[in-house]
Amino acid sequence: MMMRDGPRYGFRERIRRGWQVTKLGIKVVRADPELMVYMFFSAMFSIGAFVVLMTSTGGLGYFIGGGEEGLEQGVYVGSFLSYMAVAIITVFWNAAIIASAHYRLTTGDNPSFSYGIRQAMKCLPQIFIWGLISGTVGMIIQALEGMKNSDNVGAAIVGWILSLLIQLAWWITTFFVVPMIVIDNLGVGESMSKSPELFRKTWGEEIVSSAGTGIINFLVCLLIVVICMPLFYLVVATEPTGPYAHLGPGLVFALMFIGVGLSVLFFTACEAVNRASLYYFAKTGEAPPMAQKLGLEF
Repeated sequence: MMMRDGPRYGFRERIRRGWQVTKLGIKVVRADPELMVYMFFSAMFSIGAFVVLMTSTGGLGYFIGGGEEGLEQGVYVGSFLSYMAVAIITVFWNAAIIASAHYRLTTGDNPSFSYGIRQAMKCLPQIFIWGLISGTVGMIIQALEGMKNSDNVGAAIVGWILSLLIQLAWWITTFFVVPMIVIDNLGVGESMSKSPELFRKTWGEEIVSSAGTGIINFLVCLLIVVICMPLFYLVVATEPTGPYAHLGPGLVFALMFIGVGLSVLFFTACEAVNRASLYYFAKTGEAPPMAQKLGLEF
């Protein structure tokens, strides 16, 4: 609900608004399911880049470096390059889906699939730089998290605390960086400086919308598993014979895998729509026009 002088920011209002954001994200992805394709391409390109870089650098290191030692060095190089490549690819496709979601939220029209890609291509230099920065920070966080497995209890505790604090600070500082880059065409430095200010306006809504989307995704995945597992045991219990006897359990597992994968793609796309919604609200203090059209008041 809106007050005359602007939106309310009380705790209960943040919870209510966060749930409205969650519902809006689900409604938008249901009406525009091709948004899921952005997430699918992000996963496929990331996997492809990882495999190509790891195999090429490892093999090259083996032949140039002279055996196992060269192979190990090549794997290290491949790990670093693949991590950077995956970070850049992820940022690119996140930018594409946020651009498309923002267009849908503000105009009510269904953008073409190429629209998001074109918008992301316009700010490719910023995306490349931001991918390198976020990838580097991600590697630092992973290194600190690796300290949790240390035999030294003190080092494990320090690693856990540092990784948690850095993740929290990074989340707050960079939450709206990608929307600022792809929607307003801002530079990386300017986006990082402005993002925390906008985040302070929507921190409660982000927590609630993320939790809501995550919980619903978990419940849907759990329901898929609950439905498929009895089918699997039923197929096994019938003890089919013949050369194709193994196909029954395999089909059930394939069905479960596809169902869970689609659920993850759907709700990951919802998360991107949520971020675009919150960015609009943080800038204007109002719900996106699409939310108003659907009767979802912020």
